[in-house]
Amino acid sequence: LLDRLNARFPEKVGMLHSALTNAERWLQWQQIAKGNVDVVIGARSAVFAPIPNLGLIVVDEEHDASYKQEEGLRYNGRDVAVVRGKFLDCPVVLGSATPALESYENCRQQRYRLLEMTRRVERRPLPKIEAIDLRLRFHTSDTDSTAATGKNEKRQVFSGALIDALRQNIQARRQTLIFLNRRGFANYLQCTSCGHVWRCPYCSVTLTLHLKQKRISCHHCDYRRPTTDICPQCNNATLTGVGSGTEQVEESLRLLVPQARVARMDRDTTARRGSHETLIRQWAKGEIDILVGTQMVTKGHDVSGVTLVGALLADVSLNLPDFRAAERTFQLLSQVAGRSGRGDDPGRVIIQTYAPDHYAIQFLVAHDYKGFFEAESEFRRALNYPPFGRLVSLRLDGPKLEEVEKKAKGLAAKLRELQYHRSGFREHIEVLGPAAAPIAKLRNRYRWQLLLRSKQSSTLLEFARQARGLLPTARGVRLHIDVDPYSML
Repeated sequence: LLDRLNARFPEKVGMLHSALTNAERWLQWQQIAKGNVDVVIGARSAVFAPIPNLGLIVVDEEHDASYKQEEGLRYNGRDVAVVRGKFLDCPVVLGSATPALESYENCRQQRYRLLEMTRRVERRPLPKIEAIDLRLRFHTSDTDSTAATGKNEKRQVFSGALIDALRQNIQARRQTLIFLNRRGFANYLQCTSCGHVWRCPYCSVTLTLHLKQKRISCHHCDYRRPTTDICPQCNNATLTGVGSGTEQVEESLRLLVPQARVARMDRDTTARRGSHETLIRQWAKGEIDILVGTQMVTKGHDVSGVTLVGALLADVSLNLPDFRAAERTFQLLSQVAGRSGRGDDPGRVIIQTYAPDHYAIQFLVAHDYKGFFEAESEFRRALNYPPFGRLVSLRLDGPKLEEVEKKAKGLAAKLRELQYHRSGFREHIEVLGPAAAPIAKLRNRYRWQLLLRSKQSSTLLEFARQARGLLPTARGVRLHIDVDPYSML
């Protein structure tokens, strides 16, 4: 994006994002404030850029959950952009092929103006999407499976249809994108003798195996330790990796299609400064035949040579304990599918899934966002979930589980008492919980949460304000209030 805008507005483009050094960020901020740039590009916090005479705000991929700041000062960059545009009386463009349900409902209610692009540039066709049913097992031969990984059980990484498509695409000298939203080599280490699973001592999650770095690590608190095959519980050398990540997929592809130039784009391969840009430029120049990556490969890349996209374990996110699970799955897979067929050659997308009958997958295959919106809205409306109601999350965390649980239950009791004695609260507010968070321990702090739900925004916000004063004092227990939360984990 920076390259394209610099080509249009030479030396008039500023940039704000977290990868800048403090000196670079200060220089950019000063240049913007002085009016020396006409366009500012940035991530979430760039919405606060001190641009004089601001005349247009564009929020690209407005549905993306990364616009929500989840810690410290909590805000949604998209919503801040809308409010800032209202204050300044300047237009705000929310762009997305798969709008957030809240945004599309605002269009239907005529709060926003809907502008639709109904076809691709130069009337290029949308890619054909095929859903491969993993429940039927794979039709890959044992020879292919063994050649790819050395072990028959690794057959589950690629279906026969995807392997055939990969080889045909390489022969046709076209590029392929493989998407798996799990980095690392294996999801966790498990002992085949006693069943022990190696978990993070500070978070209630398993440790991911990173084979090249020879370590297992937590993707939440960054705890890490050297890898080993010795089980800490039974002392047998029987620890083995379970599940697949992008590192394992990259290794399998090098064996499956040895003539292909394979690269991987995830947080592990782009940690070094400049490495992300290098990969993007190699990909755009056609120097990479197959790019494997997490969700960072799904957005914004316009590479004409990509004619095949494969999504592995596409329905993993459908099983998360989050009411937005179906919406996020549909959006993510739609975005990665959109990377295919952007040049003169038609695109093909292969989605490997255990839930091909799920409505999110069915509407994805049909390229039918409106159909998905109607189906998802029916569920949301019945339960008063956004966009038909609003939520406030009250999350308590602390170093002692018993103390956090006690305070959460005490807060819930006081909230229900407050609710009972005020008719406005009693009629319009629902108090859900308390319950342990799905990730019950994070960075050595235990977590419990409540949800407040209502159709009336003003009543809900007033009720949430009073919640902070109702929390019984406790050493080390913190209360986080998040209006319109995005993460339920």
